[in-house]
This record gives sequence, C-alpha cells and structure tokens, in this order.
Amino acid sequence: MPLLFASTSVILAYLIGSIPIGVLTTKVLKGTELRRLGSGRTGATNVYRVAGALGAVLTSLGDTLKGTFAVWIAGALTASPWVIALAGIAVVAGHNWSILLKFKGGAGTATTLGVLAAMSIYVGGVLIAMMLTVLVASRTASVASITVALMMGFVLVVSAAVGVTPWPYVLFGASAGALTICALQPNIKRILEGRERRLEVNY
Repeated sequence: MPLLFASTSVILAYLIGSIPIGVLTTKVLKGTELRRLGSGRTGATNVYRVAGALGAVLTSLGDTLKGTFAVWIAGALTASPWVIALAGIAVVAGHNWSILLKFKGGAGTATTLGVLAAMSIYVGGVLIAMMLTVLVASRTASVASITVALMMGFVLVVSAAVGVTPWPYVLFGASAGALTICALQPNIKRILEGRERRLEVNY
C-alpha cells in the first residue's frame, strides 16, 4: 500500500504539471495558439508577450498552484518527505515536458516556486524574493529563473541544516534546478551571446 500511494503521488504530480495553463489562458483571452508565437514556450513570460499582463498573472498563478497541489496531494497520501520531493520533481517535469503537448512546455520556475512554498513558506518566500529582485534588476526572466535554479539547492541545504525542512527536500532542489537549467539551454546561449530579450513593461 505505501508503494501504491507513493507511485500514485508521483504520477498525479506529473499529470498535474502537464496541464498547459499558459496555452489555455492564451486561447481564452486571445483565441491564439501560444506555442506558435514568441518563444513557443508555455510559461508566463511568453504569455505576457502574447496575451499581456493579465494572461501572465493568471498563468503564473496557475503554474504555481500546480506545484503546490502536487505537494499537498503527496503529503496527504504518504506524508513521506522522499515522496513529496519526488512528486515535486515530477510536477516540474510535467510542466517542462507535458504529455499533453508532445513533451514540450516551459521552464518550470513558477511551478518550482509553488512546490517550494508548499514545502516551506520561508524557503519559498526567500526564493520568490530573490527571483523578483533579479527580475527587476535585469528585466530578463531567464536570468531570474536561472538564479532560482542555481540557488534553491543551497537554500534548501541551509534550511535542512537548521531544521526548517527535511533533508530529502534537497533532492528536489538539486533535481528541479537541473530540469530548469536543461529547459533554459537556448536562453543561456542567447545570454552568453548578448541576444536575450528583456521584458518591456508599459506603464
């Protein structure tokens, strides 16, 4: 029975992550196919460019809640930190490589932050603040996402060391960070070449 609950938690997490919030939001707001426009990704940054601020906010909220729900379900079914960590990895993988989108998707940052917030509001708050600071300073979403990906493993190690979160959550931090970096390889190349697009905000 524990194995069944653990497997169910991870499978459900992947399926939750696969829900293409950005694609659905853009379809409702603009009647367009998000994957054919902009970067082709399904995250809030591309939604912002295609459907505006409202679409980006709705997408960010939906993608974040995917991560939170996956952790809550895993916690309810097993209460095992290891299973919760694996479910967190699975929901990010589902977002990045959705079975509903022929294994394409986004970079997983909002979903990752949703997982972290459900694991610990303190850890989630620190990394959300870090991401927003970098985003405002650089006006480059990919740079903010890369910062979160590189820092969350370290933050979770510190959190575990002081007893705020269990050590298995470090597995999530390292793995989800790697998934984000993998998904952002084209962006990293453009950053190194000085060609990465910045967000343009109209007040």
